[in-house]
Amino acid sequence: MLGFQYANATRLFFGRDAEKGLVERLADDLGHEGDVLVVYGGGSVVRSGLLPRVTAALGEAGITVHEEGGVVPNPQIGLVRTWIAKYAGKKPRAILAVGGGSVIDSAKAAAVGFEADCDVWDFFAGKAAVAKALPVYTILTLPAAGSEQSIRAVLSNEEGMKTGIGVEAIRPKASAVNPELFFTLPRWQIGAGVTDMISHIMERYFTNTEHCEYVDAQAEAAMRTAVDFGPKVVANPSDWDAWCQIAMVGTYAHNGYFGLGREEDWACHGIEHELSGWNGEVTHGAGLAVIIPSWMAFVAKTRPARVEDFALRVMRVEQGATQEETVARGIEALKAFYRTLGMPVTLAELKVPEAPIEKLAKGAVRKGLLGKYVPLDEAAVKTILENAR
Repeated sequence: MLGFQYANATRLFFGRDAEKGLVERLADDLGHEGDVLVVYGGGSVVRSGLLPRVTAALGEAGITVHEEGGVVPNPQIGLVRTWIAKYAGKKPRAILAVGGGSVIDSAKAAAVGFEADCDVWDFFAGKAAVAKALPVYTILTLPAAGSEQSIRAVLSNEEGMKTGIGVEAIRPKASAVNPELFFTLPRWQIGAGVTDMISHIMERYFTNTEHCEYVDAQAEAAMRTAVDFGPKVVANPSDWDAWCQIAMVGTYAHNGYFGLGREEDWACHGIEHELSGWNGEVTHGAGLAVIIPSWMAFVAKTRPARVEDFALRVMRVEQGATQEETVARGIEALKAFYRTLGMPVTLAELKVPEAPIEKLAKGAVRKGLLGKYVPLDEAAVKTILENAR
């Protein structure tokens, strides 16, 4: 195990009416005065009454609210630039994101941009380092990305480059997770969200760092929980008890806990970001469901042990006569699980059989070898994508 420092400064409000506690906390933190920028995606939070309730409560608490919607899946930096320019003369004191990962990541980018002397994309392009950010608060409406507790944000630019930043300054000050807000989610989004949250644990679980048994066991338990309860919320989106389990997995999957003391991988995310950066219609979680089994089969050829652990301890397949057989059973079980979530497991099922594999592979390694568990070069990424057709 490697040495580490860890602190999760996000205050979590969990349960029914959790958003009320979040609003009270935000108002208290600002001394019940000042401007807050509230950002959201489409009209669902308006139609459900959530956004009007939240903004009314902020107003009653003495906060001046400015609303900005329009965030889309695979969020774009251009919208963030628009917000920064619009409020440059009266910078908000905080940003409240009401939505899922795309909305929260956009809020984090804006929080950095408002405090910057350069273009906000410079931070994502690696041309500038984040020094400070406005405080971010979140009310989660789609459990998937784990952005409500994480230090990360991922956006795309006009050229289709999708990349992220990861700094403590953008970790939310407080977040509300109320599973009742998930009851009306479309099944496709639920399945993609469950896939995404498990992948955040996988990217840390697949490591070459030895003697991490404690965190390994926690990660395996979290992934098993998602495997057990994910199909339940897809089948019955109003299942409060099942949603509580999924919501807990999602919010803790990406807050850094499962990466303690170990080298992390992130190859599958790197490949998928190229895919959904190329085609913004590709849902991130669905793209991961296509990439991960193919990646797993590829890395098992040289480092099968951890893939076997995953097969036995997470997917709970029967031990095969050989390690190779056990690995194959685990990968097939993973594909079957994704299908119970309504996810595709091939590029054809994802409806992008024409994906430009050579271009995507080249983009995935633009910064060098991809991943740590088995470092991937361009040829390796190309093979993974071809095997996912």
